[in-house]
Amino acid sequence: MSPLDVIKVRSQVVSEQVVAGKKPSVVVVHNGLQTCLVPRPEKCQITNSLLISGRNIVRTEGIGGLYRGLAATLVQSIPNVILYYSCYDTLRSWGKEGGQKGLLNYIGNSALLAGGAARVVSTSIVSPLELVRTRQMNSTVPTSMVAEFKSIIEVGGVAGLWRGARVTLARDVPFSAVYWVVVEGVRNSEGVREWGSGMMGGKFLTSLLSGAAGGVVASLISTPMDVIKTRQQVNLSLNGKANQGIIKMMSNIYEKEGIGGLWRGNSARLARVVPSCAIMLGTFEGFKILLSERDGKD
Repeated sequence: MSPLDVIKVRSQVVSEQVVAGKKPSVVVVHNGLQTCLVPRPEKCQITNSLLISGRNIVRTEGIGGLYRGLAATLVQSIPNVILYYSCYDTLRSWGKEGGQKGLLNYIGNSALLAGGAARVVSTSIVSPLELVRTRQMNSTVPTSMVAEFKSIIEVGGVAGLWRGARVTLARDVPFSAVYWVVVEGVRNSEGVREWGSGMMGGKFLTSLLSGAAGGVVASLISTPMDVIKTRQQVNLSLNGKANQGIIKMMSNIYEKEGIGGLWRGNSARLARVVPSCAIMLGTFEGFKILLSERDGKD
């Protein structure tokens, strides 16, 4: 899925000149030590087509260009997924069992609130890795995670590692809330329950279906915030802060690029998010089933 992420990031940070049909003569490159301008390769073209975008990246940067930020993605994914699903499952179990009182019990009884709360925890912890990952994906030259961390801290201090964290939460919390509402609605619907119960591996397949459905709806709703997050994290200013606030940046994108600018990179994002959501939920539920069966035998 890494190539799709790279294509998505590149398309989301495309300059206003490219959007208007005028190619800039230079591009911004972060080499881990400094930010500089380099001539834009003539064959490096921005396009809405996933295949053409991928081909252009390979032509100008080699196959490795499609895997920028892969190490950061792998390092980020493990704690992110474990924290996210564990928090959600724990909150929901508290709500169903009534073992907690007050706010925790209230949150646990709502898929929307439990999903949002779980995402706040996971996103806040892995935000520095998300920043490094995004910047590496936008770079046209290879950079190491260590070099990116140093570069970010030199410009914005340790707090700079959480640059764009607010807009990331503004993207991820609604995404998670909507995702789990759709997931619970789909897998608890009578038709899906009957379909799943009548076949081998029914719960696993039901989880795949509901995860994919949740991924589609949540991704479409949250893409504008994803565009803003990407641009804030990529565009370093001298004081290490975002050049514009969320509302201001959204307004500028709409004025200069139209409503489509807020959904830039949406096709690449859907192509990555939907199967990822399906696979992660299916795998998580599958392991839960295996563990419960093993505990039953013991």
